[in-house]
Amino acid sequence: MNIAAFPTKGERTRAHIVAAASGLFWRHSFHGVSVDLVAEAADVNKATVYRYFADKRDLALAVIRYNGEMTIAEVFEANFENLAEPQDCLAAIYRMVYGAHLGMQQDTGDLHGCPIVGLALELGQDMPEIREEAQRIFDQVEIYLSRIAAAAAARLNRDANAESQGRTLTQLLHGAFASARVASDPSRILDAGHASLELIGFPEKSILNKEQSGS
Repeated sequence: MNIAAFPTKGERTRAHIVAAASGLFWRHSFHGVSVDLVAEAADVNKATVYRYFADKRDLALAVIRYNGEMTIAEVFEANFENLAEPQDCLAAIYRMVYGAHLGMQQDTGDLHGCPIVGLALELGQDMPEIREEAQRIFDQVEIYLSRIAAAAAARLNRDANAESQGRTLTQLLHGAFASARVASDPSRILDAGHASLELIGFPEKSILNKEQSGS
């Protein structure tokens, strides 16, 4: 998200607060972060945070929407726009996720999983709107992955239930985040990626480029 592109100063300030809160909630959890800490990270005073958000829960809802918009735009839409072949698109999605996890581990020494799932699990019982927003995002992800499954079936001239495969691909992606986080091992992302590529009929497709794989 290009915060500088927002037309008004107020919109830019609001977006900046959301981006700062997103990083904090991801690394330290919603309950582990105070509004004071969000204000400090965003370089605004506490009153400014409350000018744009009724409370921290309202901010959390904005954060999960922000995370969803960023995920759809940068991970899915961008790859669909730039890559014609389904196997290339799926490999690129996993390459981005793996790269993000690898960078996170190098920067922080740990992995923090999916920020959307993290907030949904932490707040979903008390805030059904958070759970509903997370499900809306995951439904969008499933649509994109179903499109990949359908394109792969057409490319290989074989019958396949694209909706069912899309749902399975989505679950594999969820599992990749969870497994990598528990093991603190980014390579679990690659395992899920290779399983996903095999599912759509491209078991020999590589996820990493030569520089990343060290070859």
